[in-house]
Amino acid sequence: MKIKHLLFAITITSTAFSSNAITLSQARQLYLKGKYEEALPTFLDYVKRSPRNANYNQWAGVCLYETGQKEESVKYLEFANSKNIAEAARYLAQIALDNMDYSKAKELIEEYNKRIDYDESKISDEAAIEKHRVERAAAMLNSVEKIQIIDSLIVDKNEFFTHYKIAPEAGSINSTDVLPYSKPTDTTAVFIPEFKNRMMWAMRDTTEKMRLAETYKLTNDKWDKYTFLSEELNDNGNANYPFMMADGTTLYYACDGDNSIGGYDIYMSRKNLDTGEYYQPQNIGMPYNSPYDDYLLVIDEMTGAGWWATDRNQIPGKLTIYIYIPNNIRQNYEPDNEHIDALAAVKSIRDSWENDSDFSEILSSINSITQEEEDAKKDFIFHLNNDITYTSYDDFNSSEAKSLMKKHVETTKFLDKISSQLSSLRAKFHKSSLAERPKLSTEILTLERTIEKNTEELKRLDNEIRALELPTLTK
Repeated sequence: MKIKHLLFAITITSTAFSSNAITLSQARQLYLKGKYEEALPTFLDYVKRSPRNANYNQWAGVCLYETGQKEESVKYLEFANSKNIAEAARYLAQIALDNMDYSKAKELIEEYNKRIDYDESKISDEAAIEKHRVERAAAMLNSVEKIQIIDSLIVDKNEFFTHYKIAPEAGSINSTDVLPYSKPTDTTAVFIPEFKNRMMWAMRDTTEKMRLAETYKLTNDKWDKYTFLSEELNDNGNANYPFMMADGTTLYYACDGDNSIGGYDIYMSRKNLDTGEYYQPQNIGMPYNSPYDDYLLVIDEMTGAGWWATDRNQIPGKLTIYIYIPNNIRQNYEPDNEHIDALAAVKSIRDSWENDSDFSEILSSINSITQEEEDAKKDFIFHLNNDITYTSYDDFNSSEAKSLMKKHVETTKFLDKISSQLSSLRAKFHKSSLAERPKLSTEILTLERTIEKNTEELKRLDNEIRALELPTLTK
């Protein structure tokens, strides 16, 4: 009899103290503090014991969602939602939004609002922010612009803008090498209009926020000190990827501010030419924007094509560039269109085509620009000093400097190749087994030393080229 009592006590103890070693009350406290990973095992254990308990399912679902296991969270949240748990509806709305199932997200967030009696004082600031994000997306579904997307390209995220083929009259999108200042941290692309008298880009201000900046060319061909554009354009977030239309007033750019539905969205503002100030920026909505990063919208009035980039395809390291036909006056789909979700998310570019659409003329215009760009391709970009930049071997007066420049270009190409190999090896290292890592570590270290050595060589070549070429300019 005593043995039976002892076995019963052991059983009770092992049930109460599972491998998680924390009570339900302790897990709830961790949950309320946002320590979801620590609380998750206990909630999963309680769901296993009581699978029809709505609260246990809710807590487990939220912990899974907040630890990045969104697909796994759905079944728990759906059960909790079926029992009218308010927060379950909000989290499911967020998941629907991330899946670009906009209509479902709209239905779920409306249900959530009913459950909280439309009283935001009942919810946390974080919940309100996410609720508003879903609501903005739901509102955008009422005004999805009707455009024809004529082509798409999947390209490497690094310097994706080099794939934009636009007429010179629309300006140019450049790397930061063109800037007359030291390269700012995190700067991506620089817009230069047709007359090359202005530059626009993004860089961090003193608060570490990305801000749009610009500079103008002075009468002596030098560049003025840069200035930041109005902070209002930031919409309390980061601003990036500017493009100014040929009219000199219409500005498109990316921003992750208060009116974004996730990551960077594309915004538009106009400049008051009398005051130089910009009007209140507007999020341009769908299909351009998504819960992911969308940026660098360019409209080329010469070819009649528009361009924008997005990572909504969710392929690591890749972006999709869409080429479309802009409208002179915005035209929207009817909100009750049965395919509105797919059109808003750009599930298929063919769905956006009108009957008997023929894009051959526009595509031909784009291809002709591609050929012109290849013909006029620069040999390199080398800043001789603050005022002079060389782009061709023919620019050199000194034959010795010209010879060194060829070595400089070869070294730069070699460095790019090695840097790419190093990135691949580092990615491979993180996914490798413990047995593979020593060999990979040796390879990584070798490449790092090679890069360091060649970087020093580039610095030496820079100095020698300038030392040989600059004196020839004063003769």
